[in-house]
Amino acid sequence: MSDAKITEVGEVFVSYSWDSEEHIKAVLALSNRLRADGIDCVLDQYEVSPREGWPRWMDRKIASASLVLVVCTETYLNRVMGRKSPDKGLGVKWEGNLIYQHLYNQGADNQKFVPVVTRNADRNFIPVPLQGASFFNIETDEGYKRLHRRLLGVPQAEKPPLGERKAMPKKEVRTDFVTFIENPIDIPLWDKAEWRATAFVGWESSPPALGIAFLHREPAEEIFKQWHKRYGSRDEFEELRISIIEGDIVGEDPGYTVHIAIELENVLKRYQKAGLILGDASFFSATRMNRMTPVGESPHLAFFKKSYTKHGEYLLVPATCKPDGSNLQVAPHLAIHKRVLYFRNTKDIPENDIDSVVLHSGAWRRPLTEYGESLKKKQR
Repeated sequence: MSDAKITEVGEVFVSYSWDSEEHIKAVLALSNRLRADGIDCVLDQYEVSPREGWPRWMDRKIASASLVLVVCTETYLNRVMGRKSPDKGLGVKWEGNLIYQHLYNQGADNQKFVPVVTRNADRNFIPVPLQGASFFNIETDEGYKRLHRRLLGVPQAEKPPLGERKAMPKKEVRTDFVTFIENPIDIPLWDKAEWRATAFVGWESSPPALGIAFLHREPAEEIFKQWHKRYGSRDEFEELRISIIEGDIVGEDPGYTVHIAIELENVLKRYQKAGLILGDASFFSATRMNRMTPVGESPHLAFFKKSYTKHGEYLLVPATCKPDGSNLQVAPHLAIHKRVLYFRNTKDIPENDIDSVVLHSGAWRRPLTEYGESLKKKQR
């Protein structure tokens, strides 16, 4: 034993079941050894017949004891839980009721009852109210010593004095901008999904939905699942930049273009809030756009604008459709709440603007869809 301060220990009551002569002798040997080591154990085997009777004697001893050793076995647990014949193990049942009542009175703050097993297999028979406490296996000499230290209130190790805290040098956190920012456009995945149309869904009493309609459901939903992992169900920092651009574009039919990109300044805000310092670097970010060419002025877009202005937010949702834009199916469970949406006109977009890429879309040669191919053949 070290020079650590020893807690004054009063009587220690030993609660157990009379499983067998071998078990009774093992409990007696434990109590005798503890008494030899300065622990005042109280055991029924030291008594002949208490004047007040066994129930009152047990009640008084459990109540006055500083600690109670609960020697756990399968028989002890069964009798405490009332699983054995009512005419057997009455002493254990009485003690068990007293122990449960004391735990209840302490609000499950157990400072008094110490589970003990004489073999490791019996650890499975510790009563439920005591399973949160440290148990002690006295099958080995080291286990007995741990129990002895517990009864004396001596920890397993002595805590060293607290040293002087050393000042840590400030270290600048610098992250490579290129590797840190994830591109919101997974190009191979978008190529598989094939963005075909843009849909508007509106309600009077709730924010409208802006649907990104693809030809293929699985890659389309995977795009939004990836966005959910990065931005969550609500794009708090508005890192996804969505713009709807109306106006004439050389080489394009009349209509409007939906452009999806990254809002770089907002991405930086999120990382700065996280305490990161980003160094200067160049980077590459892909964007995607879809040109819609409705016949005449689109009533759907006008309604969407009105609803968005009213509610101040909208839902960005994935959808699927056929090549001609029909059979629209929306997946609302993958919706992302957003507040910012840019409505612009081509005549107001300068060169080098993030949306200026749409001004040149009429000069691109786009792959034809199956629907487009069928129209081409008919025209021939």
